[in-house]
Amino acid sequence: MLKIGITGGMGSGKTTVCKIFQCLNIPIYDADHEAKNLYNTDLQLREEVIQIFGADVFTNDLLNHSLLAAKIFSNPENDKP
Repeated sequence: MLKIGITGGMGSGKTTVCKIFQCLNIPIYDADHEAKNLYNTDLQLREEVIQIFGADVFTNDLLNHSLLAAKIFSNPENDKP
């Protein structure tokens, strides 16, 4: 079986290519979707995120991605390699 990785920057068409594959009945694995799902289903990961960023990053037991991103990118310490 041939496996292809779809990569690229924002707005490069990754989602469009994957939708075309789905229309052609070619199975896809959406790593972004699966990773986001882990924040809501993996209790250990959830606890680690809460320890670092606070419980408010979860709203109604779901990760608030916008709030998490705001906390990450507003901290100058996160700019260091």
